[in-house]
Amino acid sequence: MHLGIRKSRGPRRNCRKAIGQTSLERRPTHSKLRRVPTPLNIWSTGSEPSDIAIPDTSFNNSPTDTTVWHWLFECPETSPLHRFPPEKLAGYTNAVTKERVNWAQVKECATYVSCMVAGASPAYNVEEMTYALKTADAKFLMTSPGSIEVAAAAAQKVGIPRKHIFLLEGEVQGYITFKQLQDIGRSYGENGQAPPFQLPVGRTNKELCGFLNFSSGTTGLPKAVMLSHHNVIAQCMQLKAITPPVGRKTVMGALPLFHITGLVKFMNCPMFFNDELIMLPQFNMELMLQTIVEYQISELVLVPPLVIRLVNDPIASKYDLSCVKRISCGAAPLSEQITQLLQQKFPQSGFKQGYGMTESCSCITSHSPKYYDYKYANTVGDIVPSTTVKIIDDNGKELGYNQPGEIIAKGPQIAMGYLGNPTATAEAFDTDGFLHTGDIGYMTEEGLIRIVDRIKEMIKVKGIAVAPAELEDLLLGHPDVADCAVLGVKDDYAGEKPKAYVVLRDGLSVSEEMGKKLMKYVSERKVRFKWVEEIEFTDAVPKSPSGKILRRVLREKERSGKDRGFTVKRDGWDGQRAKL
Repeated sequence: MHLGIRKSRGPRRNCRKAIGQTSLERRPTHSKLRRVPTPLNIWSTGSEPSDIAIPDTSFNNSPTDTTVWHWLFECPETSPLHRFPPEKLAGYTNAVTKERVNWAQVKECATYVSCMVAGASPAYNVEEMTYALKTADAKFLMTSPGSIEVAAAAAQKVGIPRKHIFLLEGEVQGYITFKQLQDIGRSYGENGQAPPFQLPVGRTNKELCGFLNFSSGTTGLPKAVMLSHHNVIAQCMQLKAITPPVGRKTVMGALPLFHITGLVKFMNCPMFFNDELIMLPQFNMELMLQTIVEYQISELVLVPPLVIRLVNDPIASKYDLSCVKRISCGAAPLSEQITQLLQQKFPQSGFKQGYGMTESCSCITSHSPKYYDYKYANTVGDIVPSTTVKIIDDNGKELGYNQPGEIIAKGPQIAMGYLGNPTATAEAFDTDGFLHTGDIGYMTEEGLIRIVDRIKEMIKVKGIAVAPAELEDLLLGHPDVADCAVLGVKDDYAGEKPKAYVVLRDGLSVSEEMGKKLMKYVSERKVRFKWVEEIEFTDAVPKSPSGKILRRVLREKERSGKDRGFTVKRDGWDGQRAKL
């Protein structure tokens, strides 16, 4: 993981509002869909609301006069350092080295200086890393020995001196390690320490960016999303509100911390919840399975690529995973076929999904406990507290239940905008404070959201919208298909036609016969305009670290015509056009 750090300034105010205080004051809403008042913490009443319609979550209790640092480390009402004795403090454990630091030690390790932290993927090449550093206007860079070559080259391109590059672990000659940085800080003594960052006088934490997280870049270059201190605090409180009070848990961190899920669920929530976190330094299937068994992990927080590995990799059968009681998935769609395999493999488990994006600081929706069941796996849950969701048509008119349209959301977790990109900010965030997600979905009468697809990814066959996700789900259910992606490619007659990029299971060979077999599989199950008209076999589908298909990479490949795999086209496509 790379951490780019950008300097900022300002004084802090004290945290006054205690977590757990619940306001039921209703504010006017303008949605056609009925709402039910719901406490910010539904567990404070001892039971869940009896009506399962959409909660009225337009209120919000999250404090506006504190920083994330103060909220987690110093606020008497919220910091685990104040709420628990030292022997009861949870912490982070490295799954490989077994090194452990509790929250008090984390406080000592963390930076006091006024900075915005921007995470970046260690998989970035020099060009991508340079873009990230330049976009974030980073002044310092923290990285690891395995990424130092790319990090140093990118830093040089944007003018970050070597003395501002620090190693989070290990040693490389000529670079300062994080431990050395700590030792330098300690050498100044207690009176020589910089004071904790404070909010500027007269400003709230809603106005101050604390984290820069890059969007997934599925349809274009990643954008630097500005997340305020308020966004992160509010999201942690929202997730706490819908989490059953089972006491201290042990959580496994299998997702990168530069991703929004890692930032919220593995970096901040465990501290707020005082949960023990077992962190995988990098993903390895066997290490993940060993960790589940060793620490008896009861809930797995995963993304679709890891779920697919879990149900398909034979190595998983060698481990007793009966300790798993719930599987939580998000970040990208999970097909119905994979969900069915998951239920077969973990019949003892419940299932939940979350829906959101970097721009919503993780979750807009998440299955609340009453929906922890595989029968709700075709939805992404109900709306989290303090959030309003609307479904609108192309003209901005709000739609009713079960009517597909664009999902828009408003709440305290919605980001400030994109750094240095006012045009993109204006397109995504409207003047009423709603985030336009670009996702098509609908709301059931139970208040559950179901995703159809991305607006920009819809394939228009003679003007009829076809969702790539629908065809991908179908193909993933074929026993010969390991992975796939569907894209709309230009066609002179129909405008666009569906094309599938397919990865076959190990041991199978690409052939004309295999391509036609898969096309027939689709045509027997879908209406004519949804038929896949072309299949290109590939070794891998390009994806982001969170598992989202990078369709922009596929589009560029399609435009360039380079590095094409073995391709099969449907016989008689031209002659069949009139039948569409």
